[in-house]
Amino acid sequence: MKTKKKNRFLTFCFSALPGAAEMYMGFMKMGVSLMLLFFLVCILSAWLYQGALVMIAIVVWFYSFFHANHLAGLSDEEFDQVKDDYLMGMEGIPGVRSVIDKNYKWVAGVLIFLGVCFLWNSIEDLLRDILPEAYKFIPRMMWRIGNYIPSLVIGVGIIYIGVKMIKGKERSLIEEHDDQDSGEGSGF
Repeated sequence: MKTKKKNRFLTFCFSALPGAAEMYMGFMKMGVSLMLLFFLVCILSAWLYQGALVMIAIVVWFYSFFHANHLAGLSDEEFDQVKDDYLMGMEGIPGVRSVIDKNYKWVAGVLIFLGVCFLWNSIEDLLRDILPEAYKFIPRMMWRIGNYIPSLVIGVGIIYIGVKMIKGKERSLIEEHDDQDSGEGSGF
């Protein structure tokens, strides 16, 4: 689909939904990636009971709104030069593939964790349906535990990554300091 300038009023109306105005103007890659990012952040926020993540969705919404209206305000020559790319360097799935290849253990861990969460919810639903009323406390207990596990695991993961980053920074500062000390004493 060829990108071309469209009606400014309709662009403004479509810009209320992240990515819709970009798609309306023919920038499908931009629009889809903005829309996916917005809705994925909203879904993760609700699933993990982390309302703070909604702040990211709000930033994505504002970015998309102003980006679409900026595109609509470009001159015809400038508009024709805009490339339809995915957001955040996602152009070309092979690039994403190389990131997955480099971090396959982390990606595998996240996929396993998500799989366990889905299984947990499915088993809890199944037990709620098949157990007699006297044993309904089991799925209720599973539901309560299952609601907190994702947030706890992700919280521990964030702390772990933060500690690793601090230790890595300390290590690089110590190495830099050692390099400076060895350079000072070796000169005449």
